[in-house]
Amino acid sequence: MDLEAIEAFLDFNRLSTINEWRACMKERVLRLGFSRFLFCLRSSVKADSRDALVIGDFPTAWNEAYDRAGYAKIDPVELHCMHSVLPVIWTDRLYTSSNQRVLREEAASYGLINGVTLALHGPQGQFGTFGLSIDGVDEHVAKVVIRENWLELSWLKDVALQSALKFLRAPKVANGVRLTRREKEVLQWSAIGKTSWEISNICNCSEANVDFHFKNIRRKFGVTSRNAAVVQALSMQIIQV
Repeated sequence: MDLEAIEAFLDFNRLSTINEWRACMKERVLRLGFSRFLFCLRSSVKADSRDALVIGDFPTAWNEAYDRAGYAKIDPVELHCMHSVLPVIWTDRLYTSSNQRVLREEAASYGLINGVTLALHGPQGQFGTFGLSIDGVDEHVAKVVIRENWLELSWLKDVALQSALKFLRAPKVANGVRLTRREKEVLQWSAIGKTSWEISNICNCSEANVDFHFKNIRRKFGVTSRNAAVVQALSMQIIQV
């Protein structure tokens, strides 16, 4: 992938609304030769799917039928993604049980026959799937399109995941987080890229004091990194940038 393409993908990080993100993703998907996409992300594998971030243009009727039937529990693509970071190409061979074959046939009735799904595993245990369909072609042609775009798909998946984290609703366990005025202040400066040393100068305190506040912030959010705390604080609207 050339530098121009990388810069284009990084544009996702500059998008501030889900609608902008959806439109940008649709443009990329079509450019790579795919027809439709469905991006689903939740705070963890065990998180309630009703709280998931869902963006895409798979048929609404299919999405509703999938949820109503509880297909996620038997879907071999979903099960694969839970335990692997590798993409999985949609083929009949994946669907071995009678219930799975029913799922496959129903998806096909909505035009979802050929495509690929990429597993999403976030820095703080977020989990999801990124499916892309190819309409109007046979399995052989679909595989050619997928293989020709393997590198771009890998980049697109990673950038899509990172840029969509800000839209993901914070886990319910974090809803009771209470930060002090100073903790909010240092987190706010961190969110716009300031280092501990820079924050110490801005807040007229020692760098050790800033790091102490971040230690407390990470503990309150139950995360292991400063960036993860920033993501949760933004999603809960505790801070704004």
